[in-house]
Amino acid sequence: MPDDYRRAPGVPGRAVEKEVDEELAFHMESRARDLMLQGVSEADARRAAEREFGDLVASRRELAAVDRRRRRRERVVQLFETITQDLNHAVRSLSRSPAFTVTALVTLVAGLGATIAIFAVIDAVLLKPLPFPHPDRLVGTWHDMAPISLYHVNQSTGTFYTYRTQAHTIEGIGVYIENAVNLGDPLSSSPPERVTSAGASASIFTVLGVPAERGRAFNEAEDRVGAPDVVLIGDALWRTHFGGDANIVGRSLVVNGVKREVVGVMPSSFRFPNAQTQIWTPLQLDPANPPPTAFAYNGVARLKPGVAISEAQRDFTAVLPRVVELFPKFVPGITTQQIMQQTKPVPVLSPLGRDITGGIAGTLWLMGGAAALLFIVACVNVATLALVRFDARERELAVRAALGAGRARIVSYQLAESLVLAFGAALLGLTLAWLAVHMLVTHGPADTPRLAEIVVGWRAIAFTATMAAIASISFTAIPAVRIGAGGVALREGTRGGTANRRQQRLRGALVMAQIAFGILVLTASGLLLRSFQALHAVRPGFDAGQVATFWVSLPRPRYAHNADASRFFQSLIDRVKALPGVQSVGVTTRIPLEDHGANPNPLYPESAPEWNTKLPPLQMFTSVSDEYLQTMRVPLIAGRYFYARDRQPQGEALVSLETARFFWHDSTGAAALGKRFKALPSDPWTTVVGVVGNTRDTSLAAPPSAAVYFPELVRDDSVAQHISRTMAVAIRTSSSDAASILNAAAHVVRDLDPTLPAFEARTMTEVMRASTARLAFTTLILGAAALITVVLGAVGLYGVLAYLVTLRRRELGIRIALGASPRVVAAATTRHGLALAICGSLVGLALLNVVARSIRSFLYGVAPWDPVTVSASTLLLLAIAAIASWMPARRASRVDPAEALRSD
Repeated sequence: MPDDYRRAPGVPGRAVEKEVDEELAFHMESRARDLMLQGVSEADARRAAEREFGDLVASRRELAAVDRRRRRRERVVQLFETITQDLNHAVRSLSRSPAFTVTALVTLVAGLGATIAIFAVIDAVLLKPLPFPHPDRLVGTWHDMAPISLYHVNQSTGTFYTYRTQAHTIEGIGVYIENAVNLGDPLSSSPPERVTSAGASASIFTVLGVPAERGRAFNEAEDRVGAPDVVLIGDALWRTHFGGDANIVGRSLVVNGVKREVVGVMPSSFRFPNAQTQIWTPLQLDPANPPPTAFAYNGVARLKPGVAISEAQRDFTAVLPRVVELFPKFVPGITTQQIMQQTKPVPVLSPLGRDITGGIAGTLWLMGGAAALLFIVACVNVATLALVRFDARERELAVRAALGAGRARIVSYQLAESLVLAFGAALLGLTLAWLAVHMLVTHGPADTPRLAEIVVGWRAIAFTATMAAIASISFTAIPAVRIGAGGVALREGTRGGTANRRQQRLRGALVMAQIAFGILVLTASGLLLRSFQALHAVRPGFDAGQVATFWVSLPRPRYAHNADASRFFQSLIDRVKALPGVQSVGVTTRIPLEDHGANPNPLYPESAPEWNTKLPPLQMFTSVSDEYLQTMRVPLIAGRYFYARDRQPQGEALVSLETARFFWHDSTGAAALGKRFKALPSDPWTTVVGVVGNTRDTSLAAPPSAAVYFPELVRDDSVAQHISRTMAVAIRTSSSDAASILNAAAHVVRDLDPTLPAFEARTMTEVMRASTARLAFTTLILGAAALITVVLGAVGLYGVLAYLVTLRRRELGIRIALGASPRVVAAATTRHGLALAICGSLVGLALLNVVARSIRSFLYGVAPWDPVTVSASTLLLLAIAAIASWMPARRASRVDPAEALRSD
């Protein structure tokens, strides 16, 4: 191709290409005309001309493609060089301002680190889909029983089989119950250990859609009464306890004294019902003979494709009445018809993810809101500092503009600095977040759902990059608007110049925003702290001091009869009581504030026949030994405690003052003595021989529980009368060394039965602390966020006022030279700072009024507008603002008039 057709240096490529294309077309047309003059047809002439010029056209097109690629490379290289130049300039510029750079970095790291850590938690717990196929079709199945004020009630055997066979909107339904078992290995000499487990129907694994990693899940035949004993184990247990034995399937384990064959190993991602569950056994429910546990099973159903939850709920509501004819027997002595008439259950379906995380979702969103506010305050703080720095550099930028730098170029300088700051802080914040998440997973509240799934992964990294980009844009936005609105000029930094009103209003608005958010977060954390203090001031109804507890579970095959279990626990009591430092010992089926052993049941009083036709309020039934209540120091209100085991007759019980007040309308307890009641209509009468004080059984924040205590005796099995195989031992010691007492008690258990582990050994003080662990954790997080927010607000206020003093240095010098008192100058500067703080506080109180309703559910014993907390938070922030204002004011009062007049 001739050189004339090549692009000339400095000539736009597309113009040359167009010119060459036009010239080639002209030559092709001329050649075609020549051929037509020679008698060649027009079509043949044009084809011949195209053939002659084909190579030239191909070369032209190839050269054009090469030229386009070259131009793209040049643009990329130019862009890269520009970005590199701007970033290098930004790094050099920031290094020349270490105070600004360090302050901005620390501020951003605090805001980004907290935000990233909270996002990682919210993402793993609330946002990430459950690790099951099509998790959006999984629902929890519950019942609401409004007549007896019970909501979110589990499934019974009858309702489970009714929904399973009659509902047409679901692919399947499964039930499970959480528990723990004693696990032994016949091939190992190691002592048994207590392992979290779940009894599950075979259908639960089909519903969840997770196959076994090795072997298989148990099938429907193994889920029937009398079927061979099988067990599923988790991946973690397989690897840690059995060393990843490839031949684990078919091996036998001893679970609660029963030898069971391992049929499969579930994958590590299968954390159901929770991350601690490592053993699954078949429930083996018998619809013809339902157990006396009534509504005891958690239900999970999988909806058919395209079926909405509301549609499935209507389906469940329509088929539920059939439970009466399909399963007429509810529990011994009570028919399903009676239960349906008295409780009027209404099926309720909810997304499984919400069921798993519902208890903590509000707490996490509250933390997320606090982290978001902290991030906003950090961005506002750095934006304020950046704006102050921009004003200080306005003369430099004006010189750049005078030398030819356009507005876009100046903005790109600002953006480069913001990017260096934001992404540098993002890397440090990501490291800080990783450490925080690691500490949370290791030491956080154990009841946090999906705790093991919390990681700082790629989603957190993408979130970090997004937040860093938002932060960098926010730092650049205000200077960019300023440049775009009026440019930069030398006059703003000239002799005698001060910041104009628009600049002062903008800085003041940013400071007020920081103060407002500071008031909001500080007040919220103060309210939670007051709630935490109120919970600790609650009298639980027992004395937790110097009481140690542990649990023992007897396998039913080894302790088949009530007498066997009773003798074991009596021997355990006698031997532990003989240990040095032990004052008294008792056993119980339930320790207050713990999750184990809850056994709510109705109470039918003899003196109130109206309860024979409707279900009475549920009471917490607990079996105790004769010294348990004295060991816990639950006060005796009327009557007597239980006698010693060898003298205690059958058919007696103690009731709490709340129970006596409700059924026998007596706040002294005396009227309840001698009264009789039944736990079930078919049970024998039980006589009240004593009334004891109320205890906070379920939570310190909950009202005292209505409770009934039965003596731990050998009796016929029924709902109210049996010896539980899983009991807690409570030990009151005369010393504070509870650990040594618990170790000695564990040795006693092993001496009595080497196959039994003593588990969950801790003091009652630890139990009480664990009951408020989530509130304590939330208070700690919000308290840290409030502290950082307040500090950032104070730093922002100080920075603005200090810079204002610098800008007005000459003006202040003239005022002092004309006779103004330094004290008056300092007072004026302080008043300006306090005015900003007061306005910000008023905005913060208005925001608090908006969010007060959303934080009410987290509070106990204190209202969202608690005057003490709100006043203290406001006064504390105003005091900090006063100090932050006084320091620049002090500098203003010391301005030397002569030096100020010469400084410019």
